[in-house]
Amino acid sequence: MAAARLRMTGLLLFLPVPLVLFLFTRQPLGAFASLALGLLLVASHRLYARPFALRHAGQRCLWCGGGAGQGPALEVREPVGDTRWSACRADHHERLRRVLGWAGRRRLGLQLGILGGLAVVLLLSPLAALGRAGGLQPADAVAGFQLLVALAVLPLALLGPLGPPAEDGPVAVPFPVHIQALVGTWAVLWLFRVVGAFWLWVGLRRLLVRA
Repeated sequence: MAAARLRMTGLLLFLPVPLVLFLFTRQPLGAFASLALGLLLVASHRLYARPFALRHAGQRCLWCGGGAGQGPALEVREPVGDTRWSACRADHHERLRRVLGWAGRRRLGLQLGILGGLAVVLLLSPLAALGRAGGLQPADAVAGFQLLVALAVLPLALLGPLGPPAEDGPVAVPFPVHIQALVGTWAVLWLFRVVGAFWLWVGLRRLLVRA
């Protein structure tokens, strides 16, 4: 029962993530209000999601989100500091070392794709809404965001589990892992595959239409 309760709480704490993506890509309140609300959700999410994830890092498997039991520990060197997570069994521990090791070895590409995409949508969407983006429309900025993010996360989701495990010792990663800890790394990878493939198609189609 405790494990099920933790899973449900993690899922609820994860829900602001798709909400932010909806605000950034659909902009239902207009460019300015939607982006401002999305940024507020991003800034506030770490205040409650990360403490929850860290508090239960020894109880939950970072790969599947289930109870970790007496499974192996995993040291992770995040941008915000070193942390200690758990896996429920050896094969989940190895999968984590493969995915996180792949991400660490391709740190620059992931950062350029994700941060570059955010810069495109956050800077160009308001300018386009004001008609000051050289003829670009807000939908063009959104498509650029989707394309750049897809090009970053799709390879991670598809190739990360197939790569060699990280070397012994703490695994250095280019992003905090508390978000994936909320629902399990495997679930986040599947979201990357589905959403990433869709965003890649949407972004390329928009570029072709504009061309």
